[in-house]
Amino acid sequence: MDKYRVQYQWKKWRDFLFSSGRSHDMFVFLFFLAISAGFWLLQTLDETFETEIAVPLRLTDVPEDVVITTSLPEVLHVVVRDKGTALLRYWRHSVQPVEVSFADYNTGAASGRVGLPQNEVLKAVQEQLSASTRIQTLRPDTLEFFYNHGMNASVPVRIMGEVKTDTRFYLYDVKAEPAEVNVFAPASILDTLTAVYTKPLSLSKLKENTTVETELKPMRGAHFEPKRVKVTAQVDFYIEQSVDIPVVSLNFPGDRELRTFPASVRVTYTVGYQHSRDIKAENFLFLVTYDEILALRGQHIAKIPVQLKSIPEGVSNVHTEPEELDFLIETLAED
Repeated sequence: MDKYRVQYQWKKWRDFLFSSGRSHDMFVFLFFLAISAGFWLLQTLDETFETEIAVPLRLTDVPEDVVITTSLPEVLHVVVRDKGTALLRYWRHSVQPVEVSFADYNTGAASGRVGLPQNEVLKAVQEQLSASTRIQTLRPDTLEFFYNHGMNASVPVRIMGEVKTDTRFYLYDVKAEPAEVNVFAPASILDTLTAVYTKPLSLSKLKENTTVETELKPMRGAHFEPKRVKVTAQVDFYIEQSVDIPVVSLNFPGDRELRTFPASVRVTYTVGYQHSRDIKAENFLFLVTYDEILALRGQHIAKIPVQLKSIPEGVSNVHTEPEELDFLIETLAED
């Protein structure tokens, strides 16, 4: 059934295209349009153009005991100038890689930097091009690599960037794994290197622990093992807690004693859930000295304002109930 349907549709289109004079005129128009386009293309390709071609660059013959700490660029970007017919060849057939032998630059040093003469690289590229093709520019203009024979040091990783949490949450900790990496580099770099850094991170509105993988920020002349680290942002949420703490008196004469009403103060505070179990009543201190009482009496103040002398780290939004205490100084009876 499908076969006959296809034949029927083809017959309808064939009759439509070839049965009328208008269709004949359309085909004549398309024929001359194609010829015109062909002449235009040939004329255009005979003109001179500039184009950029990518030339792979390879470092070869590297001994097993040598570590390339900063490698050559993988691709050379070469701007060439020639007629369009010649440039068409580079579009259809890619240029072969330019190979640089490590042995040609090995001086036997424990480490070092090798800069490739640009004219030698240009010569190697030109040999693959047509005689009429001229090289205009070459990028990058500095071609170099660094190497050493295994000289390295373990260096801590520092995290760069911005990490933010959502409302009601806070950042408990941010750590890199591994916390240290091996850096292969010349002694001149290793002697002054104190840390390596991640590429800048941007994390926001975190509500739970989040782990991302990121690269280390490249350093000229250095090679990292590993090149990537995992960064974990540990997120915690706030809870509200309360504890009752006693009023502590200090430096009162032996025959006198401070009485407050009430005898203790309720402290309410906000703390991260991870720290909540570590916060105890004894971590807070409400201390009243005899000199403070005398000062209050001298100012005719009848209540003690509640001002905590000690608040544990990690606690916020602290308030007390009550905010003021009634008091009296009790004189103890002599024995």
